[in-house]
Amino acid sequence: MSKTITTTSTRLAVAVSAALSTGLGSTAVAAADTTWAGFVENATYHRKDVGISKFRNTAQAEFETKYDSDSFRSLRLNGVLRGTYDGVYDLNDGEFGKDAQQDYLGADWHSAGAATTTIPGPDVPILSAGVPFPCDNDPTLCDNLDGYMDQKEHDARFPEFNDRLDFIRELYLSADKELTNGDVLSFRLGKQQVVWGKTDLFRVLDVINPVDYSRHNIYDELEDIRIPQWMLTAEWRMGPNQVLDDSNLSLVWNFDKFRPSNLGTCGQSYKILDAGCFFSSYINLDSLVGGPYTAPVPIIHDVEEPEWSLANTQLGAKWEGVYGDATFSLNALTYRQQLPSLHFRELAPGTGAPATDGVFDIKFPRVNLLGGAIDYYSMPMDAVWRVELAYTEGEELPRDQDGHKETDMLRYVIGLDKNLVIPALGTSSAFLISGQLFGEHILDHEADMPNDEDNWIATGLFKGWYMNNRLSPQVIVAHDFAAEATVVAPSISWTPDNHWMFNLGLNVKFGGDEQFPWSVAGYADTYEPLARFTNGPIGVANQEDEIQFTIRYSF
Repeated sequence: MSKTITTTSTRLAVAVSAALSTGLGSTAVAAADTTWAGFVENATYHRKDVGISKFRNTAQAEFETKYDSDSFRSLRLNGVLRGTYDGVYDLNDGEFGKDAQQDYLGADWHSAGAATTTIPGPDVPILSAGVPFPCDNDPTLCDNLDGYMDQKEHDARFPEFNDRLDFIRELYLSADKELTNGDVLSFRLGKQQVVWGKTDLFRVLDVINPVDYSRHNIYDELEDIRIPQWMLTAEWRMGPNQVLDDSNLSLVWNFDKFRPSNLGTCGQSYKILDAGCFFSSYINLDSLVGGPYTAPVPIIHDVEEPEWSLANTQLGAKWEGVYGDATFSLNALTYRQQLPSLHFRELAPGTGAPATDGVFDIKFPRVNLLGGAIDYYSMPMDAVWRVELAYTEGEELPRDQDGHKETDMLRYVIGLDKNLVIPALGTSSAFLISGQLFGEHILDHEADMPNDEDNWIATGLFKGWYMNNRLSPQVIVAHDFAAEATVVAPSISWTPDNHWMFNLGLNVKFGGDEQFPWSVAGYADTYEPLARFTNGPIGVANQEDEIQFTIRYSF
């Protein structure tokens, strides 16, 4: 439900109108009505053997102002504002927050192994436990991680209120211009999400915006965890021709300062792959080796985020067409890798020993992507088949030697969506049945890479509707074949009216116990640090079984 507020005389409307009028000469632009909508929400999650793992309180407001224009068919200003307070750091500060110390690195997802067991004699493990919120506890680590995973507990408590103004989820101006031949040119300028592809949980083509995994790992809707960027998009809608039923060409220029995906800081309740704790740990070479090492060595020495420049902006193009029952696209993108790449720092050339002031630098290399997608409606099956494919060059993946290797990658997904009426389940409404198979192939694979040369992840969704679509049960399942890890997430949502929504769900994981040999530990099979990549986001979260309750009021 929304309400309409006339904003013709507001400062915002006047300013936008003046700017547009100036840029278009004598073009007349006037603000019309503004529609507002939004919601307030509480999400409370309880984790097995841990207690409350989330007490997230969210307020979100969305607005759209339409402008009357002599030159544009459609002219709009859209915005989404969001503020969050997560009370878990006040309600369960023994498990999460700046004082939540692990017994050993990775204690919340695996038993102690060769790298994390205390060694008699020096009485220390090879790797220390991660320091929670290092910028609250360890100035050295905070300085080394400056600009990346350097949040304080306060930042996790109020994640949108920071120097990147994340409370402004979206703010963009869009316009449609009809050409004399009937084609349409569309533009959108501002902070926004640009979505390529139609996958859930995991991404193949949808890589323009980075992702905030600290909000709830991979399980929140991508719409809620993409990190909006300042971008300019343009689309030329050419309509039908002699071959195609419809076609368009779109361009995207991401001119925002580069921003990586947020993997979660050590001490947060969600930190995908437990990477945040590994990055805020030490290797105890002073006790184990001696020699030039007079103090524990930080795992991370520096984070090299690209500075803003035209050369560091990101460009993409997509051509899309419709032919009969098939919709297809061809995609190209040059961008920065959004996940960190670890670059080993030697004490001296040829020694193979790490530097005394830090083992790795984090870098984000340039990546080039070529890909495409096709959706096909099969009339005999009454179902939609989906295929996406992405080939990238320039990515860097983790390995035991040197920390990383540059390799070309091939990723793909095959999906099937079908609506099916099942009278035996007591409703005349159709159930949605959706399945996806994600594949990944590393073209330049090495034996010391914790990621398999080929891996697959399968996902399934079964969703139904009852009581005039106000009661909706669903089950989501995902299985990582290499990690031998599975997550099952049943839930039921009740919407008694147009304002209230109640959702009760479970999130249960199995597996995730794979190990990988580490040269520093004498090539012994161990969990740390490499097996976090082998076990993936599902396996590393194997101790995060939760019951989840969400209540939302929309206006």
